[in-house]
Amino acid sequence: MKTLAANSSLPAEPLTDEIPLSLWGRDDLRVLPWERDPVDLGFHSYTYLVGSDSDRYVAKCVPAAQGPKFTSGLTVALVVEEHGIPAGGPLPTARGEITAYHGEWCWALLRHLDGGRADENDPVHMRRAGETLGAIHTALVGTPAPPDILSWDHLDIMMVDEAPFLEDKPWIQQAMCEAYETVAGKVTVGLLHADASMNTFRVKPDSMGLFDWGEVMYGPLLFDVATALSYLDRSVDVGPLLRGYIAKSPVPPSELPHLGALLKFRAAAEAWIYARREWVGNDIGNIGDLSNANLLDRARKNLASAEQDGERFLRQYE
Repeated sequence: MKTLAANSSLPAEPLTDEIPLSLWGRDDLRVLPWERDPVDLGFHSYTYLVGSDSDRYVAKCVPAAQGPKFTSGLTVALVVEEHGIPAGGPLPTARGEITAYHGEWCWALLRHLDGGRADENDPVHMRRAGETLGAIHTALVGTPAPPDILSWDHLDIMMVDEAPFLEDKPWIQQAMCEAYETVAGKVTVGLLHADASMNTFRVKPDSMGLFDWGEVMYGPLLFDVATALSYLDRSVDVGPLLRGYIAKSPVPPSELPHLGALLKFRAAAEAWIYARREWVGNDIGNIGDLSNANLLDRARKNLASAEQDGERFLRQYE
């Protein structure tokens, strides 16, 4: 059984002059001002806008221990881009590698996705987001799962293994196990983004892209849909997104009734993550009200309403 270190300290946030842009052989790049909403800052990494007179990129780093998974996720982004879908994929280093280790961090230089943020209150944007996600899943059919990513059938560390931060929260693993058993063997599986939201889509007149591929996993494709839906306000009509997704994806509409169980799994998995973050002292991205404690409370509320939300989404699809 894997063990987890107590209150492990994270590396200090890199300063802008510590970004190793020379590893990409790009002496023309410089760090640029970048104002963003707190929800865009991320909980597992640091990102910086860099550019030259003509190009824009994102320098992203994760703790070195997460480097193998990060690197594998970016290989999937490259496959998506090969199918003509913008994905913010990595530029190769001067050595031809996808990522580079420097100090306590694993770094990537990513293509910056131009375009506006997808609007959850715009039915056209919602339809295009669903179509884009469905097209991505179709593009990835048959792509072998890279090493070091999470797999739906090997989640014992989350679903079964004991952990000190779960001692007073048995409901987390109970909910994950219940949701897993509900959908096991009944849904289409494959490579998926695993953290898609309307914040990670970018819209242009002739295209829509999806970025932030550091959490790729192998599992139910509808988990991506459930994840995207879990971030939306209750007032949003999700019908256009679901219809767009089914039109372009390899998933048949007969699987949509399993959305409730996948929403339940998503909420429980988030609760596990935020409980662990609080225990180990990980506060990356905890800005304003986005504390680990508040996010854990939000996950518990989402868990309580997951099955009803799934039924509501299904009605909006129909």
